[in-house]
Amino acid sequence: MSQDAKSLLVLINDAARMVRSEFGRSARDHKLTLLQWRTLGMLARGEPLTQSAIAQRIEVSPMTMSDIVNRLESLGYVLREVDPADSRAKLVRLAPAALPIVEEMRAIAQDLSSRIFAGFSEPEREALEVLLGRLIANLESLAATHD
Repeated sequence: MSQDAKSLLVLINDAARMVRSEFGRSARDHKLTLLQWRTLGMLARGEPLTQSAIAQRIEVSPMTMSDIVNRLESLGYVLREVDPADSRAKLVRLAPAALPIVEEMRAIAQDLSSRIFAGFSEPEREALEVLLGRLIANLESLAATHD
Protein backbone atom coordinates (compact mmCIF):
# COMPACT_ATOMS: atom_id res chain seq x y z
CA MET A 1 0.00 0.00 0.00
CA SER A 2 1.41 3.37 -0.95
CA GLN A 3 2.05 6.08 1.62
CA ASP A 4 -0.72 8.13 -0.02
CA ALA A 5 -3.23 5.29 0.47
CA LYS A 6 -2.25 4.98 4.14
CA SER A 7 -2.68 8.72 4.56
CA LEU A 8 -6.09 8.61 2.87
CA LEU A 9 -7.25 5.83 5.21
CA VAL A 10 -6.04 7.84 8.20
CA LEU A 11 -7.88 10.91 6.91
CA ILE A 12 -11.11 8.94 6.43
CA ASN A 13 -10.82 7.48 9.93
CA ASP A 14 -10.02 10.88 11.46
CA ALA A 15 -12.96 12.53 9.67
CA ALA A 16 -15.36 9.80 10.86
CA ARG A 17 -14.04 10.07 14.43
CA MET A 18 -14.44 13.84 14.43
CA VAL A 19 -17.99 13.68 13.03
CA ARG A 20 -18.92 11.14 15.76
CA SER A 21 -17.38 13.44 18.34
CA GLU A 22 -19.45 16.41 17.14
CA PHE A 23 -22.62 14.31 17.25
CA GLY A 24 -21.60 13.13 20.71
CA ARG A 25 -21.51 16.70 21.97
CA SER A 26 -24.99 17.30 20.59
CA ALA A 27 -26.28 14.05 22.10
CA ARG A 28 -24.96 15.02 25.55
CA ASP A 29 -26.89 18.28 25.31
CA HIS A 30 -30.02 16.10 25.04
CA LYS A 31 -29.05 13.85 27.96
CA LEU A 32 -28.36 10.90 25.64
CA THR A 33 -25.16 9.06 24.88
CA LEU A 34 -23.87 8.90 21.33
CA LEU A 35 -24.71 5.17 21.22
CA GLN A 36 -28.28 5.89 22.33
CA TRP A 37 -28.54 8.52 19.63
CA ARG A 38 -27.12 6.19 17.01
CA THR A 39 -29.62 3.53 18.06
CA LEU A 40 -32.53 5.94 17.66
CA GLY A 41 -31.13 7.02 14.30
CA MET A 42 -30.89 3.41 13.13
CA LEU A 43 -34.49 2.72 14.17
CA ALA A 44 -35.68 5.94 12.53
CA ARG A 45 -34.63 4.58 9.14
CA GLY A 46 -37.51 2.14 8.97
CA GLU A 47 -38.66 -1.21 10.22
CA PRO A 48 -38.17 -2.58 13.71
CA LEU A 49 -34.89 -4.46 14.21
CA THR A 50 -33.65 -7.07 16.64
CA GLN A 51 -31.24 -5.90 19.28
CA SER A 52 -28.53 -8.06 17.72
CA ALA A 53 -29.07 -6.47 14.30
CA ILE A 54 -28.79 -2.98 15.79
CA ALA A 55 -25.69 -3.99 17.77
CA GLN A 56 -24.04 -5.33 14.65
CA ARG A 57 -24.82 -2.20 12.63
CA ILE A 58 -23.51 0.25 15.20
CA GLU A 59 -20.67 -2.08 16.22
CA VAL A 60 -21.34 -2.72 19.89
CA SER A 61 -21.61 -5.91 21.89
CA PRO A 62 -25.02 -7.52 22.40
CA MET A 63 -24.74 -6.80 26.15
CA THR A 64 -24.02 -3.12 25.50
CA MET A 65 -26.99 -2.98 23.12
CA SER A 66 -29.21 -4.56 25.77
CA ASP A 67 -28.21 -1.79 28.20
CA ILE A 68 -28.83 0.89 25.55
CA VAL A 69 -32.27 -0.47 24.69
CA ASN A 70 -33.16 -0.80 28.39
CA ARG A 71 -32.30 2.86 28.93
CA LEU A 72 -34.15 4.05 25.81
CA GLU A 73 -37.17 1.97 26.84
CA SER A 74 -37.14 3.51 30.32
CA LEU A 75 -37.15 6.96 28.66
CA GLY A 76 -40.14 5.91 26.54
CA TYR A 77 -38.20 6.21 23.26
CA VAL A 78 -38.37 2.58 22.12
CA LEU A 79 -40.76 -0.35 22.40
CA ARG A 80 -39.90 -4.04 22.36
CA GLU A 81 -42.11 -6.71 20.88
CA VAL A 82 -41.75 -10.41 20.18
CA ASP A 83 -40.24 -11.16 16.78
CA PRO A 84 -42.84 -13.16 14.83
CA ALA A 85 -40.01 -14.97 13.03
CA ASP A 86 -38.29 -16.02 16.30
CA SER A 87 -40.22 -16.02 19.57
CA ARG A 88 -36.94 -15.91 21.52
CA ALA A 89 -35.93 -12.59 19.92
CA LYS A 90 -37.31 -9.13 20.53
CA LEU A 91 -37.86 -6.50 17.89
CA VAL A 92 -37.12 -2.92 18.85
CA ARG A 93 -38.99 -0.02 17.30
CA LEU A 94 -39.29 3.69 17.88
CA ALA A 95 -41.97 4.83 20.27
CA PRO A 96 -44.02 7.89 19.35
CA ALA A 97 -42.27 9.81 22.16
CA ALA A 98 -38.98 9.50 20.24
CA LEU A 99 -40.24 11.29 17.13
CA PRO A 100 -39.51 14.83 18.40
CA ILE A 101 -35.95 13.89 19.36
CA VAL A 102 -35.43 12.16 16.00
CA GLU A 103 -36.57 15.34 14.24
CA GLU A 104 -34.20 17.37 16.37
CA MET A 105 -31.40 14.89 15.55
CA ARG A 106 -32.09 15.38 11.86
CA ALA A 107 -31.94 19.16 12.25
CA ILE A 108 -28.65 18.89 14.14
CA ALA A 109 -27.27 16.55 11.46
CA GLN A 110 -28.29 19.00 8.74
CA ASP A 111 -26.64 21.87 10.61
CA LEU A 112 -23.48 19.84 11.19
CA SER A 113 -23.43 18.82 7.54
CA SER A 114 -23.67 22.47 6.50
CA ARG A 115 -20.81 23.40 8.80
CA ILE A 116 -18.46 20.56 7.90
CA PHE A 117 -19.01 20.97 4.17
CA ALA A 118 -18.56 24.75 4.26
CA GLY A 119 -16.47 25.77 1.27
CA PHE A 120 -17.34 22.66 -0.75
CA SER A 121 -19.06 23.26 -4.06
CA GLU A 122 -22.16 21.18 -4.86
CA PRO A 123 -20.23 19.15 -7.48
CA GLU A 124 -17.50 18.44 -4.89
CA ARG A 125 -20.06 17.26 -2.34
CA GLU A 126 -21.77 15.07 -4.93
CA ALA A 127 -18.44 13.59 -6.06
CA LEU A 128 -17.46 12.85 -2.47
CA GLU A 129 -20.82 11.17 -1.86
CA VAL A 130 -20.39 8.96 -4.94
CA LEU A 131 -16.81 8.05 -4.03
CA LEU A 132 -17.63 7.26 -0.41
CA GLY A 133 -20.61 5.19 -1.58
CA ARG A 134 -18.27 3.18 -3.77
CA LEU A 135 -15.80 2.81 -0.90
CA ILE A 136 -18.59 1.50 1.36
CA ALA A 137 -19.75 -0.94 -1.33
CA ASN A 138 -16.19 -2.27 -1.62
CA LEU A 139 -15.94 -2.64 2.16
CA GLU A 140 -19.31 -4.43 2.33
CA SER A 141 -18.12 -6.76 -0.40
CA LEU A 142 -14.96 -7.50 1.57
CA ALA A 143 -16.96 -8.11 4.74
CA ALA A 144 -19.24 -10.54 2.89
CA THR A 145 -16.24 -12.64 1.90
CA HIS A 146 -15.33 -13.02 5.61
CA ASP A 147 -18.77 -14.29 6.66
